[in-house]
Amino acid sequence: MKIIICGASEVGANIARQLVYEDNDVTIVDESESLLRKVNQSLDVKSICGKTALPEVLEKAGAEEADMIIAVSDKDESNILTCELANHLFKVPLKVARIKESGYLNKKYENIFSKEKIDVDAIISPELEIAKAIFRKLDTPGAFDSFYLGGKIARIIGISINEKCPIINTPLRMLPGLFSGLEVKILSIYRNNEIIIPNGQVEIYPGDDIYICIRNSDLLRALRVFGIKFQENRKIVLIGAGNVGLNLIKILEKDYPDIYCKIIDNDMERTKTISSQLSQQNTILCGDALDVNLLKEAGALSAEAVIAVTDDDEVNIFSSLLAKDIGSQRSIAIVNNQNYRNITKKLNLDVLISPGNITTSAILQYVRRGKVKEIHDFGNDRGEIMEIEILPTTKFSDKKISELTLPEGV
Repeated sequence: MKIIICGASEVGANIARQLVYEDNDVTIVDESESLLRKVNQSLDVKSICGKTALPEVLEKAGAEEADMIIAVSDKDESNILTCELANHLFKVPLKVARIKESGYLNKKYENIFSKEKIDVDAIISPELEIAKAIFRKLDTPGAFDSFYLGGKIARIIGISINEKCPIINTPLRMLPGLFSGLEVKILSIYRNNEIIIPNGQVEIYPGDDIYICIRNSDLLRALRVFGIKFQENRKIVLIGAGNVGLNLIKILEKDYPDIYCKIIDNDMERTKTISSQLSQQNTILCGDALDVNLLKEAGALSAEAVIAVTDDDEVNIFSSLLAKDIGSQRSIAIVNNQNYRNITKKLNLDVLISPGNITTSAILQYVRRGKVKEIHDFGNDRGEIMEIEILPTTKFSDKKISELTLPEGV
Protein backbone atom coordinates (compact mmCIF):
# COMPACT_ATOMS: atom_id res chain seq x y z
CA MET A 1 0.00 0.00 0.00
CA LYS A 2 1.04 3.59 -0.60
CA ILE A 3 0.41 5.44 2.67
CA ILE A 4 0.92 9.08 3.65
CA ILE A 5 1.43 9.86 7.34
CA CYS A 6 0.85 13.49 8.35
CA GLY A 7 2.73 14.13 11.59
CA ALA A 8 6.23 12.93 12.49
CA SER A 9 6.01 12.98 16.29
CA GLU A 10 6.10 9.76 18.36
CA VAL A 11 2.78 8.37 17.11
CA GLY A 12 3.52 9.13 13.45
CA ALA A 13 7.04 7.71 13.70
CA ASN A 14 5.78 4.53 15.40
CA ILE A 15 3.15 3.99 12.71
CA ALA A 16 5.73 4.61 9.98
CA ARG A 17 8.13 2.12 11.56
CA GLN A 18 5.51 -0.63 11.61
CA LEU A 19 4.28 0.08 8.09
CA VAL A 20 7.81 0.07 6.65
CA TYR A 21 8.46 -3.24 8.40
CA GLU A 22 5.39 -4.61 6.60
CA ASP A 23 6.75 -3.46 3.20
CA ASN A 24 4.39 -0.54 2.63
CA ASP A 25 5.42 2.51 0.61
CA VAL A 26 5.41 5.27 3.25
CA THR A 27 5.68 9.04 2.92
CA ILE A 28 5.74 11.16 6.08
CA VAL A 29 4.86 14.87 6.17
CA ASP A 30 5.61 17.39 8.92
CA GLU A 31 6.45 21.07 9.39
CA SER A 32 9.45 20.20 11.57
CA GLU A 33 12.68 19.46 9.69
CA SER A 34 14.27 18.15 12.89
CA LEU A 35 11.50 15.57 13.42
CA LEU A 36 11.78 14.45 9.80
CA ARG A 37 15.57 14.10 10.09
CA LYS A 38 15.09 11.97 13.19
CA VAL A 39 12.65 9.69 11.35
CA ASN A 40 14.92 9.43 8.28
CA GLN A 41 17.87 8.38 10.44
CA SER A 42 16.16 5.09 11.27
CA LEU A 43 13.54 4.54 8.55
CA ASP A 44 13.57 4.23 4.78
CA VAL A 45 10.70 6.64 4.08
CA LYS A 46 10.15 9.61 1.82
CA SER A 47 9.79 12.83 3.84
CA ILE A 48 8.13 16.10 2.89
CA CYS A 49 8.56 19.26 4.98
CA GLY A 50 5.49 21.48 4.97
CA LYS A 51 2.00 22.07 6.37
CA THR A 52 -0.01 18.89 6.02
CA ALA A 53 -3.26 20.74 5.31
CA LEU A 54 -1.95 22.50 2.19
CA PRO A 55 -3.02 21.01 -1.18
CA GLU A 56 0.39 21.50 -2.80
CA VAL A 57 2.11 19.70 0.09
CA LEU A 58 -0.26 16.73 -0.18
CA GLU A 59 0.22 16.69 -3.94
CA LYS A 60 4.00 16.66 -3.49
CA ALA A 61 3.60 13.77 -1.04
CA GLY A 62 1.85 11.75 -3.74
CA ALA A 63 -1.75 11.98 -2.55
CA GLU A 64 -3.09 11.29 -6.05
CA GLU A 65 -1.69 7.75 -5.93
CA ALA A 66 -2.13 7.14 -2.18
CA ASP A 67 -4.24 4.26 -0.87
CA MET A 68 -4.51 5.80 2.57
CA ILE A 69 -3.75 8.94 4.55
CA ILE A 70 -3.20 8.96 8.31
CA ALA A 71 -3.39 12.43 9.90
CA VAL A 72 -1.82 12.32 13.37
CA SER A 73 -0.45 15.83 13.88
CA ASP A 74 -0.95 17.55 17.23
CA LYS A 75 -3.68 19.80 15.78
CA ASP A 76 -7.19 18.36 15.43
CA GLU A 77 -8.34 20.94 12.90
CA SER A 78 -5.31 20.29 10.71
CA ASN A 79 -6.00 16.54 10.79
CA ILE A 80 -9.65 17.05 9.83
CA LEU A 81 -8.82 19.46 7.00
CA THR A 82 -6.07 17.16 5.74
CA CYS A 83 -8.56 14.30 5.40
CA GLU A 84 -11.11 16.59 3.72
CA LEU A 85 -8.54 17.72 1.14
CA ALA A 86 -7.36 14.16 0.62
CA ASN A 87 -10.93 13.15 -0.14
CA HIS A 88 -12.19 16.01 -2.30
CA LEU A 89 -9.01 16.86 -4.22
CA PHE A 90 -7.23 13.53 -4.46
CA LYS A 91 -9.92 10.87 -3.86
CA VAL A 92 -7.80 9.00 -1.31
CA PRO A 93 -9.81 5.82 -0.50
CA LEU A 94 -9.12 5.58 3.25
CA LYS A 95 -8.65 8.50 5.64
CA VAL A 96 -7.84 8.25 9.36
CA ALA A 97 -7.64 11.25 11.72
CA ARG A 98 -6.41 11.55 15.28
CA ILE A 99 -8.78 13.79 17.27
CA LYS A 100 -7.96 14.94 20.81
CA GLU A 101 -10.71 17.49 21.51
CA SER A 102 -13.65 15.75 23.20
CA GLY A 103 -16.06 18.32 21.77
CA TYR A 104 -15.69 16.72 18.34
CA LEU A 105 -16.66 13.35 19.82
CA ASN A 106 -19.86 14.49 21.53
CA LYS A 107 -22.69 12.02 20.81
CA LYS A 108 -24.85 14.97 19.81
CA TYR A 109 -22.58 15.61 16.81
CA GLU A 110 -21.47 12.05 16.02
CA ASN A 111 -22.81 12.25 12.46
CA ILE A 112 -20.53 15.11 11.38
CA PHE A 113 -17.85 12.62 10.32
CA SER A 114 -19.64 10.92 7.43
CA LYS A 115 -19.43 10.80 3.65
CA GLU A 116 -22.21 13.39 3.39
CA LYS A 117 -20.46 15.87 5.73
CA ILE A 118 -16.81 15.57 6.81
CA ASP A 119 -15.54 12.47 5.03
CA VAL A 120 -13.20 10.84 7.55
CA ASP A 121 -13.34 7.05 7.56
CA ALA A 122 -11.95 6.52 11.04
CA ILE A 123 -11.58 8.79 14.06
CA ILE A 124 -9.03 7.89 16.73
CA SER A 125 -9.28 9.67 20.09
CA PRO A 126 -6.02 9.08 22.02
CA GLU A 127 -7.52 10.10 25.36
CA LEU A 128 -10.50 7.76 24.96
CA GLU A 129 -8.34 4.86 23.76
CA ILE A 130 -5.97 5.33 26.71
CA ALA A 131 -8.90 5.44 29.16
CA LYS A 132 -10.28 2.22 27.67
CA ALA A 133 -6.87 0.56 27.97
CA ILE A 134 -6.58 1.58 31.63
CA PHE A 135 -10.07 0.25 32.32
CA ARG A 136 -9.20 -3.11 30.74
CA LYS A 137 -6.18 -3.43 33.00
CA LEU A 138 -8.17 -2.27 36.03
CA ASP A 139 -10.87 -4.79 35.17
CA THR A 140 -8.54 -7.70 36.00
CA PRO A 141 -6.84 -7.03 39.35
CA GLY A 142 -3.60 -8.99 39.60
CA ALA A 143 -2.89 -8.83 35.86
CA PHE A 144 -0.75 -6.18 34.18
CA ASP A 145 -2.73 -6.43 30.94
CA SER A 146 -6.17 -7.62 29.93
CA PHE A 147 -8.41 -7.47 26.88
CA TYR A 148 -11.36 -9.33 25.44
CA LEU A 149 -11.63 -11.41 22.28
CA GLY A 150 -14.61 -12.79 20.41
CA GLY A 151 -17.21 -10.44 21.83
CA LYS A 152 -16.09 -11.05 25.43
CA ILE A 153 -16.26 -14.85 25.15
CA ALA A 154 -12.51 -15.11 25.71
CA ARG A 155 -9.96 -12.95 27.45
CA ILE A 156 -6.22 -12.54 27.15
CA ILE A 157 -4.41 -11.52 30.31
CA GLY A 158 -0.81 -10.68 31.11
CA ILE A 159 0.55 -12.06 34.38
CA SER A 160 3.87 -11.59 36.16
CA ILE A 161 5.05 -14.91 37.62
CA ASN A 162 6.42 -14.90 41.17
CA GLU A 163 7.83 -17.53 43.54
CA LYS A 164 4.34 -18.33 44.88
CA CYS A 165 3.05 -19.53 41.51
CA PRO A 166 2.03 -23.21 41.96
CA ILE A 167 3.17 -24.29 38.48
CA ILE A 168 6.69 -22.89 38.21
CA ASN A 169 9.22 -25.41 36.86
CA THR A 170 6.37 -27.51 35.45
CA PRO A 171 6.41 -28.46 31.73
CA LEU A 172 3.42 -26.83 30.06
CA ARG A 173 2.30 -30.14 28.53
CA MET A 174 1.34 -31.29 32.05
CA LEU A 175 -1.09 -28.44 32.77
CA PRO A 176 -4.24 -30.06 31.27
CA GLY A 177 -3.80 -33.07 33.57
CA LEU A 178 -3.20 -30.92 36.65
CA PHE A 179 -6.22 -28.67 36.19
CA SER A 180 -9.00 -30.73 34.67
CA GLY A 181 -11.66 -28.78 32.82
CA LEU A 182 -9.64 -25.56 32.68
CA GLU A 183 -8.68 -24.55 29.15
CA VAL A 184 -5.62 -22.30 29.27
CA LYS A 185 -3.44 -21.45 26.31
CA ILE A 186 -0.09 -19.83 27.12
CA LEU A 187 0.58 -17.61 24.13
CA SER A 188 3.95 -16.13 24.96
CA ILE A 189 6.59 -15.81 27.64
CA TYR A 190 8.64 -12.63 28.00
CA ARG A 191 11.93 -13.52 29.72
CA ASN A 192 15.20 -11.57 29.87
CA ASN A 193 14.05 -9.15 27.15
CA GLU A 194 13.22 -12.01 24.78
CA ILE A 195 9.90 -13.47 23.63
CA ILE A 196 9.44 -17.23 23.80
CA ILE A 197 6.59 -18.86 21.87
CA PRO A 198 6.15 -21.89 24.15
CA ASN A 199 5.82 -25.57 23.30
CA GLY A 200 4.94 -28.40 25.65
CA GLN A 201 8.52 -28.76 26.93
CA VAL A 202 8.85 -25.14 28.08
CA GLU A 203 8.60 -24.30 31.78
CA ILE A 204 7.76 -20.96 33.37
CA TYR A 205 9.99 -19.37 36.00
CA PRO A 206 9.72 -16.57 38.57
CA GLY A 207 10.23 -13.23 36.85
CA ASP A 208 8.54 -14.31 33.62
CA ASP A 209 5.78 -12.18 32.12
CA ILE A 210 3.30 -14.43 30.36
CA TYR A 211 0.20 -13.92 28.24
CA ILE A 212 -2.57 -16.51 28.49
CA CYS A 213 -5.87 -16.97 26.66
CA ILE A 214 -8.85 -18.26 28.65
CA ARG A 215 -12.61 -18.36 28.54
CA ASN A 216 -13.91 -15.28 30.30
CA SER A 217 -15.96 -17.49 32.62
CA ASP A 218 -12.73 -19.19 33.81
CA LEU A 219 -10.98 -15.96 34.83
CA LEU A 220 -10.97 -16.42 38.62
CA ARG A 221 -9.87 -20.05 38.46
CA ALA A 222 -7.11 -19.24 35.98
CA LEU A 223 -5.78 -16.47 38.22
CA ARG A 224 -5.65 -18.87 41.18
CA VAL A 225 -3.76 -21.45 39.09
CA PHE A 226 -1.04 -18.89 38.45
CA GLY A 227 -0.92 -17.74 42.06
CA ILE A 228 -2.77 -14.45 41.53
CA LYS A 229 -5.19 -13.25 44.19
CA PHE A 230 -8.23 -11.52 42.69
CA GLN A 231 -9.04 -8.31 44.61
CA GLU A 232 -12.23 -6.51 43.63
CA ASN A 233 -11.89 -2.77 43.13
CA ARG A 234 -13.96 -0.74 45.60
CA LYS A 235 -11.87 2.38 46.23
CA ILE A 236 -9.71 4.10 43.64
CA VAL A 237 -7.54 7.21 43.70
CA LEU A 238 -7.22 8.93 40.32
CA ILE A 239 -4.42 11.46 39.85
CA GLY A 240 -5.11 13.84 36.98
CA ALA A 241 -8.46 15.25 35.85
CA GLY A 242 -7.59 15.90 32.21
CA ASN A 243 -9.36 14.30 29.26
CA VAL A 244 -7.94 10.84 29.99
CA GLY A 245 -9.06 11.06 33.60
CA LEU A 246 -12.52 12.33 32.70
CA ASN A 247 -13.02 9.60 30.09
CA LEU A 248 -11.95 6.98 32.61
CA ILE A 249 -14.35 8.32 35.24
CA LYS A 250 -17.24 8.15 32.77
CA ILE A 251 -16.40 4.52 31.93
CA LEU A 252 -16.14 3.59 35.62
CA GLU A 253 -19.42 5.30 36.50
CA LYS A 254 -21.15 3.41 33.69
CA ASP A 255 -19.68 -0.07 34.27
CA TYR A 256 -18.90 0.04 38.00
CA PRO A 257 -21.29 2.52 39.64
CA ASP A 258 -20.45 1.22 43.14
CA ILE A 259 -16.75 2.15 42.98
CA TYR A 260 -15.71 5.11 45.13
CA CYS A 261 -13.19 7.34 43.38
CA LYS A 262 -11.19 10.26 44.77
CA ILE A 263 -9.61 12.47 42.11
CA ILE A 264 -6.58 14.72 42.65
CA ASP A 265 -5.70 17.59 40.32
CA ASN A 266 -3.62 20.74 40.88
CA ASP A 267 -5.69 22.96 38.56
CA MET A 268 -8.35 24.81 40.58
CA GLU A 269 -10.43 25.77 37.54
CA ARG A 270 -10.33 22.23 36.21
CA THR A 271 -11.46 20.78 39.54
CA LYS A 272 -14.43 23.17 39.61
CA THR A 273 -15.40 22.17 36.07
CA ILE A 274 -15.08 18.44 36.73
CA SER A 275 -16.87 18.43 40.11
CA SER A 276 -20.21 19.26 38.50
CA GLN A 277 -19.89 16.24 36.19
CA LEU A 278 -19.22 13.63 38.89
CA SER A 279 -21.69 11.26 40.52
CA GLN A 280 -22.22 11.45 44.28
CA GLN A 281 -19.73 8.78 45.34
CA ASN A 282 -16.86 10.45 43.46
CA THR A 283 -15.12 13.57 44.76
CA ILE A 284 -12.27 15.75 43.56
CA LEU A 285 -9.46 17.33 45.60
CA CYS A 286 -7.29 20.22 44.45
CA GLY A 287 -3.61 19.93 45.30
CA ASP A 288 -0.20 18.39 44.64
CA ALA A 289 -0.27 14.63 44.05
CA LEU A 290 3.28 14.41 45.43
CA ASP A 291 2.01 15.59 48.82
CA VAL A 292 1.82 12.45 50.97
CA ASN A 293 -0.74 14.02 53.28
CA LEU A 294 -3.04 14.74 50.33
CA LEU A 295 -2.63 11.16 49.10
CA LYS A 296 -3.62 9.96 52.56
CA GLU A 297 -6.62 12.30 52.60
CA ALA A 298 -7.68 10.86 49.24
CA GLY A 299 -7.57 7.37 50.73
CA ALA A 300 -4.47 5.96 49.04
CA LEU A 301 -3.65 3.97 52.19
CA SER A 302 -6.60 1.63 51.65
CA ALA A 303 -7.22 2.03 47.92
CA GLU A 304 -7.26 -1.05 45.71
CA ALA A 305 -5.66 1.04 42.96
CA VAL A 306 -4.00 4.41 42.40
CA ILE A 307 -4.08 5.55 38.77
CA ALA A 308 -1.83 8.42 37.64
CA VAL A 309 -2.83 10.00 34.31
CA THR A 310 -1.37 13.52 34.36
CA ASP A 311 0.63 14.99 31.46
CA ASP A 312 3.81 14.80 33.58
CA ASP A 313 5.69 11.47 33.61
CA GLU A 314 7.58 12.38 36.78
CA VAL A 315 4.38 13.16 38.68
CA ASN A 316 2.82 9.90 37.49
CA ILE A 317 5.83 7.81 38.47
CA PHE A 318 6.54 9.36 41.86
CA SER A 319 2.92 9.74 42.97
CA SER A 320 2.42 6.05 42.17
CA LEU A 321 5.52 5.09 44.15
CA LEU A 322 4.41 7.23 47.10
CA ALA A 323 0.93 5.71 47.03
CA LYS A 324 2.35 2.18 46.99
CA ASP A 325 4.69 3.07 49.83
CA ILE A 326 1.85 4.19 52.10
CA GLY A 327 -0.38 1.21 51.40
CA SER A 328 -2.08 1.25 48.01
CA GLN A 329 -2.43 -2.29 46.68
CA ARG A 330 -1.89 -1.51 43.00
CA SER A 331 -0.52 1.27 40.82
CA ILE A 332 -1.24 2.16 37.20
CA ALA A 333 0.74 5.01 35.63
CA ILE A 334 0.94 6.68 32.24
CA VAL A 335 4.58 6.97 31.12
CA ASN A 336 5.34 8.57 27.75
CA ASN A 337 9.14 8.63 27.81
CA GLN A 338 10.60 5.31 26.63
CA ASN A 339 13.71 5.80 28.78
CA TYR A 340 11.53 6.20 31.86
CA ARG A 341 9.54 3.09 30.94
CA ASN A 342 12.72 1.01 30.85
CA ILE A 343 13.71 2.24 34.32
CA THR A 344 10.28 2.03 35.96
CA LYS A 345 9.97 -1.65 35.04
CA LYS A 346 12.53 -2.24 37.80
CA LEU A 347 10.57 -0.24 40.37
CA ASN A 348 7.56 -1.26 42.42
CA LEU A 349 5.02 -0.17 39.80
CA ASP A 350 2.40 -2.68 38.70
CA VAL A 351 1.14 -1.40 35.34
CA LEU A 352 2.68 1.09 32.91
CA ILE A 353 0.60 2.67 30.16
CA SER A 354 2.26 3.76 26.91
CA PRO A 355 -0.04 6.33 25.22
CA GLY A 356 1.91 6.26 21.97
CA ASN A 357 1.67 2.48 21.63
CA ILE A 358 -2.05 2.48 22.39
CA THR A 359 -2.79 5.14 19.77
CA THR A 360 -0.55 3.40 17.23
CA SER A 361 -2.28 0.04 17.75
CA ALA A 362 -5.71 1.66 17.38
CA ILE A 363 -4.74 3.25 14.07
CA LEU A 364 -3.03 0.14 12.69
CA GLN A 365 -6.35 -1.73 12.83
CA TYR A 366 -7.45 0.32 9.84
CA VAL A 367 -4.22 -0.22 7.93
CA ARG A 368 -3.96 -3.99 8.04
CA ARG A 369 -5.46 -5.88 5.13
CA GLY A 370 -8.32 -8.27 5.92
CA LYS A 371 -10.67 -8.28 8.88
CA VAL A 372 -8.33 -7.21 11.71
CA LYS A 373 -10.58 -6.47 14.69
CA GLU A 374 -8.08 -5.88 17.51
CA ILE A 375 -4.32 -5.31 17.84
CA HIS A 376 -2.41 -5.28 21.13
CA ASP A 377 1.36 -5.02 21.53
CA PHE A 378 3.26 -6.88 24.24
CA GLY A 379 6.77 -7.73 25.40
CA ASN A 380 8.09 -4.16 25.34
CA ASP A 381 6.80 -3.73 21.75
CA ARG A 382 8.47 -6.96 20.57
CA GLY A 383 5.24 -8.77 19.69
CA GLU A 384 1.59 -8.33 18.78
CA ILE A 385 -1.62 -10.15 19.56
CA MET A 386 -4.21 -9.75 16.82
CA GLU A 387 -7.85 -10.76 16.57
CA ILE A 388 -8.66 -11.55 12.93
CA GLU A 389 -11.96 -12.57 11.38
CA ILE A 390 -11.44 -15.50 9.00
CA LEU A 391 -13.48 -14.96 5.85
CA PRO A 392 -14.99 -17.96 4.01
CA THR A 393 -12.93 -17.13 0.92
CA THR A 394 -9.53 -17.33 2.66
CA LYS A 395 -7.20 -20.34 2.58
CA PHE A 396 -7.49 -20.63 6.38
CA SER A 397 -11.24 -21.25 6.32
CA ASP A 398 -12.51 -24.65 7.61
CA LYS A 399 -9.06 -25.80 8.71
CA LYS A 400 -7.64 -26.84 12.05
CA ILE A 401 -4.87 -24.64 13.40
CA SER A 402 -2.53 -27.65 13.23
CA GLU A 403 -3.17 -27.82 9.47
CA LEU A 404 -2.12 -24.24 8.80
CA THR A 405 1.29 -23.31 7.45
CA LEU A 406 2.29 -20.34 9.58
CA PRO A 407 5.57 -18.41 9.71
CA GLU A 408 7.97 -19.10 12.56
CA GLY A 409 6.99 -17.14 15.66
CA VAL A 410 3.27 -17.02 14.83
